[in-house]
Amino acid sequence: MTLNQLECFMVLAQRLNFTQAADDLFMAQPALSRLVSALEKELEVQLFYRNSRSVALTPAGAAFFKECPKILDEYRGSVVAARLAQEGYRGSVALGIMRDTFEPKLSVLFQRFRAAYPQVSLVIRGYSHSKLLTALERGEVDAILNYMPAPTGLEAPSILLHKNHQCIITAIDHPLATRGSIQMEEVRNEPFVVMARTASIPGHDFIWKTAADAGFAPQVVAEATHVPVLLTLVSCGIGISTLSDDMACLSQGKVAFIPLLGVPFANVRLMWREENANPCLPHLLEIVRAISQN
Repeated sequence: MTLNQLECFMVLAQRLNFTQAADDLFMAQPALSRLVSALEKELEVQLFYRNSRSVALTPAGAAFFKECPKILDEYRGSVVAARLAQEGYRGSVALGIMRDTFEPKLSVLFQRFRAAYPQVSLVIRGYSHSKLLTALERGEVDAILNYMPAPTGLEAPSILLHKNHQCIITAIDHPLATRGSIQMEEVRNEPFVVMARTASIPGHDFIWKTAADAGFAPQVVAEATHVPVLLTLVSCGIGISTLSDDMACLSQGKVAFIPLLGVPFANVRLMWREENANPCLPHLLEIVRAISQN
């Protein structure tokens, strides 16, 4: 049943005259007759008694006419919903984040997005460091907040959200804990706690590469599978490690974060796939761009 058929039926049911109804609808009488007949065939009921002299509603037609305003409202509501979904104003968008970190700008992003697009659900999903990019590649999420370089072959546009300092982290009673900054070569003789490579390839490799650039191999005494475990081991004095300063809030003041000199910032970027067809995604990008400029 089309909207045109429904509107034609309602006009004819009110006029009970094909000529007058056709004039109201700005169409030829035979065309109106064909539309009504097609509607009756589709519904498998007779809606009108008609002969050469008169037109009247059948009991079925009268019952259908009574329901028509509700049907018409639901139909128009469905059309509006479809158009909103097509334009990205209704639906959902999934954002992948690292499960072991706290992103302070995410709450601002969520609140602004919900205020601007109340009929779009922003779904947040947590992943390990090593599985975050995989989730994006597989289409499990529409975008990710990424803390690591994109691997070769992954063509993914991005928006820089902010930059974090890379730090040496120590127990708060460690002799280095009060330093304002530090260089990697100064910790060559320290025991290290590192992230397991299966949990975080970038986190694991960063220590080894930075140490190699400083001319030494780290003395690894323990591995951690999650950032909270890493912070716990460091706070206990088992060894030192490296993390970006945005992780400091997770340590509750039990771990010292000392800015590491001579290394690049840890860039936090929103990344997505160019071919992503979710119409809600551009609205998320719009909010992220606005936040990144503040």
